[in-house]
Amino acid sequence: MNTDAIEEFASASEKSEGSVFLRAKRKGSNLTGSAQKDRDTALFARFLAGDDKAYKELYDLYERPLYLYILRLLNSEADAEDVFQDVWIRVYRLRGEDAAVTKFSGLLFTIGRNLSMNALRSRRQQPEMLDDNSAEFDSMLRIAAAEDSDLRDLFERALAELPVAQREAFVLREYNGYAYQEIADITGDTMVTVKTRAFRARERLRKLIAAWMDLKNNAE
Repeated sequence: MNTDAIEEFASASEKSEGSVFLRAKRKGSNLTGSAQKDRDTALFARFLAGDDKAYKELYDLYERPLYLYILRLLNSEADAEDVFQDVWIRVYRLRGEDAAVTKFSGLLFTIGRNLSMNALRSRRQQPEMLDDNSAEFDSMLRIAAAEDSDLRDLFERALAELPVAQREAFVLREYNGYAYQEIADITGDTMVTVKTRAFRARERLRKLIAAWMDLKNNAE
């Protein structure tokens, strides 16, 4: 499978999604963390040894979460599709190398993150650097986003307005289900910084949603 075939394979897949805030995290696998890691490690080893079927299995498993992660970082379907394809081309070029990878998803999202940041820099955008404290995202946003289509649209717009670093931490945590340490490994930041960014993102989103609900209740 050459790089042209990879691009054709990627572009032929459906990537257009509505709000996925309440959909299953890491869709495509019901395995536990350790079982998923073992499965991915075995598939990646098969791919490195020349198995195209293993490459396709990895692609099918991670197509959706990877694309949505990149899309929410870049807030542009065209840019996200370009970066998404570049990620899989980079992965394919690892074939034949002696790649010591302990977790395939970490490798994949790290490549996706690096290429996304390159794309953002080309737009002269810089991620905001934060520090300090953290808190869990409460269920109010989950319930509201599930019950009101207008609120879902507002939520997506508010998410797009977050600083890139905050949006990245929030998406990896809430959409993709990664632990804070896993996010830190992907981004190259400290766990404290990652938790702070996710916390700041949740606080901004919570305030926006609360204000919207107040306006809606007063209008009724």
